[in-house]
Amino acid sequence: MIILTTSYDGSSNPKTYASEISKALEKTDFIVLNDIINEILISKKKDRTIFTAGNGGSSATASHFINDLVKGARVNNRDGFRARCLNDSTALLTCLANDFSYEEIFSIMLRTFAKPGDLMVVFSGSGNSPNILQVCETARQMGLTVVGFGGRDGGKMKALCDHILIAPTDNMEQIEDFHMIYIHALISSVREKLKYIWDIEIINYPKRIKPKYAIFDFDGTVSLIREGWQPIMYEYFTQELLKCPEMRDKGTAEKIVMDFVDYLTGKQTIFQCIHLHDEIIKYGGIPKEPLEYKIEYLRRLNEHIKMRIDDLKNGGDPSPYMVPGVVDFLEKLKNEGIDCYLTSGTDEIDVLKEAELLNVAHYFKEIHGARDDNSTMCSKKQVINDLIKNKSLEGSDLITFGYGYVEIEIAKNIDSYAVAVATNEEDKDTSINVWKRSRLLKAGADCVIPDFSDSHRLLDFMRRSWSDI
Repeated sequence: MIILTTSYDGSSNPKTYASEISKALEKTDFIVLNDIINEILISKKKDRTIFTAGNGGSSATASHFINDLVKGARVNNRDGFRARCLNDSTALLTCLANDFSYEEIFSIMLRTFAKPGDLMVVFSGSGNSPNILQVCETARQMGLTVVGFGGRDGGKMKALCDHILIAPTDNMEQIEDFHMIYIHALISSVREKLKYIWDIEIINYPKRIKPKYAIFDFDGTVSLIREGWQPIMYEYFTQELLKCPEMRDKGTAEKIVMDFVDYLTGKQTIFQCIHLHDEIIKYGGIPKEPLEYKIEYLRRLNEHIKMRIDDLKNGGDPSPYMVPGVVDFLEKLKNEGIDCYLTSGTDEIDVLKEAELLNVAHYFKEIHGARDDNSTMCSKKQVINDLIKNKSLEGSDLITFGYGYVEIEIAKNIDSYAVAVATNEEDKDTSINVWKRSRLLKAGADCVIPDFSDSHRLLDFMRRSWSDI
């Protein structure tokens, strides 16, 4: 039978020591640990700084925690947490200890670096270290949230923490073991939860000039009315390709269709129909005219979205049919004096109608889509080229938002800043659509966002690089 240690000494037998750890771990207050996890996540949402501190072995844990926060918590190549360990600089520690006192080393640094709303995380086995108590008091006075990892009875530190997780043992070595287990469990949980928290994956920073114009794609960037269009096109085009005498394998047909449909997403629908026409010839079939494929595809798609259109026509709430936060972001760009243009590979008559139904048409100076009388001219490229020519612009005067390979590629070719919107249309949450992210990065996206739901942070990110603001 394993007897939990109540003395300050753990077992001298390694196997028994490990058993003591394992058994005592079950007594952890996991409710408190989850509360601390939520505080860490709030730090990401509020863009606040996390500070850590400890003495001796706890100083090593405090330092290690920064490693996990900055590097270990990266998701989809996004930046980790802004975090700083107050006991990492030997030069600064010894300077402050020598010129002031050891009790003040952490509180002096906190007053220098922190701001109200930040998070202070302290590690102390006894909970009575004077410099830890003082930094907790300073943090509370400054308006920081204080999280403690303690042991035994929590010591005086317990009363100074908003959240404190006490290791269920009196042995100092085991207390420090628990603290490491806790921060690793915390990081594992945080890393998973971060997949569903809005953030920006930054590949390149915006140019140091405020853009004058913004180009928006429509479907998947502004509107979700046509969500589900790709499976409809995949299925229909695969059916047509399988009619070819030299195409007998469904898996091969599906891959061919998915590859060219995905690559051409963002261009007018007719381009995908032209490519289907050419593939059918390649595999020995007799193709229809591309426009016939387009008409049949649109018939199937319109059946799929009919209830959504009817709901909007009858005065339904448009928000479920829009990318989250897009209206608020368009309003912010309007207030910044940035003119917005809407372009789409969808037929222009439908884009105009659906933009009106969503009540977003008034945010755009011009709205462009595909036209059958000029169906192979890329409307997005034409709009961008016309803007540059007519207004004597540089590429840096434009910022582009889209989820199609085409608009991101066009934006990069003219040196415009390209924001990829990798919306998870199916799950309708703030997670990133992995497939969209991958292809948009290949197209040259400068940053990737899940949607516009944190429009304030997105605009703030852009503003930081604008030299005239």
